[in-house]
Amino acid sequence: MVKVDLSDFYAETETSETRAYEHALDIEFIVHREMQRSGLSKSELAKRMGVSLQSLSKLLNSQPNMTLKTIAKFELALGVKIIPQVISSYSNEAPFSSSNNSVREQWSSFNSDCSAKRLDFEMIPGGLAA
Repeated sequence: MVKVDLSDFYAETETSETRAYEHALDIEFIVHREMQRSGLSKSELAKRMGVSLQSLSKLLNSQPNMTLKTIAKFELALGVKIIPQVISSYSNEAPFSSSNNSVREQWSSFNSDCSAKRLDFEMIPGGLAA
């Protein structure tokens, strides 16, 4: 099997929309994992959040424009806190807007360092930082 490195392509085509979609997927993954861990059904989660089952389904359908209030509702309903984590991925240059290879090299290095870790969020059970 041939291994293909798509980091240059990904770095050059990343937009705010693709990044927002990734964040939405990360949050959706956390919500599903915590529902399973807690034994919560979608109906029970919807009730705890004060939304209809239909609205919850739409929220869990990878909505890239999820509001902070919606994320807070997930946190409160699940008894967790989702904490954004900052990972520096490029220099002071505008990311990927120049033909300078140093930016691509930094992204490639960053991508390989983080290849096993896809989530940009950390979940703390109970919502309390230790």
